[in-house]
Parts: sequence; structure tokens; C-alpha cells
Amino acid sequence: MVDTRSGKSTAPYAQAQEEQAATTLRERREKKELIKQAKLKAIAEEQAAKKTKLEEEMMRLQKEKMLKLQQEEEEKRKAAEEEAAAEEEEVEEEPLERRHGGDRGETSGMKGEDAWMEKKISEWVANLSLGEDEEALLYVPQEEREAFAKELEAKEDPLERPTAEDEKRLEWKLRLAREKKRRREEANRVAKEVEKIRACRQEVQAQIKTPAKLDKILGYLEVLSEAWLEEHQANKGQDVTLHAIRSGFRERDVVTHVGTKVKRLKEGAKKFCAGAVEGAKVVAKAEAVSRPRKEPVKLKFPDSHSGKKDDSFDN
Repeated sequence: MVDTRSGKSTAPYAQAQEEQAATTLRERREKKELIKQAKLKAIAEEQAAKKTKLEEEMMRLQKEKMLKLQQEEEEKRKAAEEEAAAEEEEVEEEPLERRHGGDRGETSGMKGEDAWMEKKISEWVANLSLGEDEEALLYVPQEEREAFAKELEAKEDPLERPTAEDEKRLEWKLRLAREKKRRREEANRVAKEVEKIRACRQEVQAQIKTPAKLDKILGYLEVLSEAWLEEHQANKGQDVTLHAIRSGFRERDVVTHVGTKVKRLKEGAKKFCAGAVEGAKVVAKAEAVSRPRKEPVKLKFPDSHSGKKDDSFDN
């Protein structure tokens, strides 16, 4: 027995008790380690399940997108085949309509022509929007376009790419519209300045000293240089717009058709005006020949004061 300071007595552990305590501690440590390993394994399995689920979702979205693209391509192919078949039918029916002739043939031909024109105009409008997009792209620097392309490639979600691309195109269109508005305002301002320059001779002659005259002339030259730069930029913008329109309007049939119609209407109007003028000349000559010429007749009225007759006017 061992006495402690508090007056109590205690006995030291026996060998068996020490071994039992060591065994208990070892079992507790092993149990904690097993629990820890089980938790880590559960976390790893949960993360693997989430990763697998995400991969399956991505595969499903890609499959849906591929199916949608295939459906769109199939629809476009069918539409192209139907269009080709319709054009072949129109080409085959055209000689028959010419052979039958008459009002009925002309009416059916006009209906077919109207349908063809309506279809081409709808395609023309679509090409116009395409031309506007290409015009906006032509004003964007190459570095900015490359940076945006890299940004699109960096996006992990494939569904976000079309949305981001549409937003960027709208931003470029808005920038183009603002730039055009700024150039119009600047061109109007420079035009007013150029109008003032037209009256500069009197102002220069009014200056007595030579340095003052030179200052006036230099100021006018500066305004003219700004006007030339604005005109150069405007011409460049028109070239870009025409390039975009040409790239958008790739359908030449409707352009040729409309040009032929306009030329025909213009020639018809010219012939009508010439015929109207000639008809008016003929009518005027006929009226001049058929109308009897009246001899002037003098009427005499008595004067109210003297009573004498006086020539008042000719009839």
C-alpha cells in the first residue's frame, strides 16, 4: 500500500491490469482509425458518384445537342430537296403555261412569280441580317475577336457558348450603331464649319496685319483637313457596308429579277411620258387650227364728263 498526501492509500496496478489498460487504449485507437477511414471512404465514394453523375449529364446534353443538330440538318436537307423539286416543277410547267396562253395562263404565271418573289424576298431579308452581322464583325479588331474565341473555348458548359456569342454580337452591333451616330454628328458639325469657310474671303481681307491673315487661313485649313478626314472615314464605312451587303446578298436571281422589273417600269414610264407630251402637242395644234381667230373689236363708250365717245378697250 502507498499513502498519498491526502491521507488516502492506494495500491499500484498489477501487471495484468496494465496489459488490460494498454489493450483498451489500442482498441480505442484502432476503432477511431477505422471510423476515420470509413468516413474518408464515404466522402471519396460520394465525390466519385457526383463526378460520374456530372459526366453522365454532360454526355446526355452533348447527345441531345448532336441530335438537335442532326434534326436541323435533316430539315434543311428536306427543305433544299423540296425547293429543288418545286423549281423543277416550275421549269416544267412554264412551257405549258406559255403554250396555253390567254388570261388563265397569265394569271397562273403571275401567281407563281409572286410566290417565287415572296420566297426570294424572305431569303433576301435573312441575308440582310447576315450582312449586318458581318458588317459589325468587320469593325471589330482581330485581337478582340481572337480573345473572344479563346474565351468561348474556355467555357466548360456548352450551353453557355451560344448565349455568350449572341450577347457579344449584340454588343458589337450597338458599338457600330454608336460609331455611325458619332460620325454623322461629326460630319454635320464639319459641314457647318465648311459653310462658314465659304465666306472666309471677306474675313481675311478685313484683317490688316499679315500674321492675323495667316492665323485665319491656318484655322480654315485645319477645318478643311478635318472635313477631308471625315469624308475619308465615311467613304471607308460605305465600302465596308457595301462589302457586307455583297457578302449577305449572295442571291443574284432576285437582284436580276428586280433590276429587270425596275428597268421595264422605267422604260414604260418614259414611253408614257413621251406619248403624253406628243399627244398634248397634237391636241394643241389641232385646237389652234380649228379655233377661229377673232378680230379685235373696238367699243366706244361716252365720257361721263364731256359726253364724247372714247375708246375704252379692245375685245
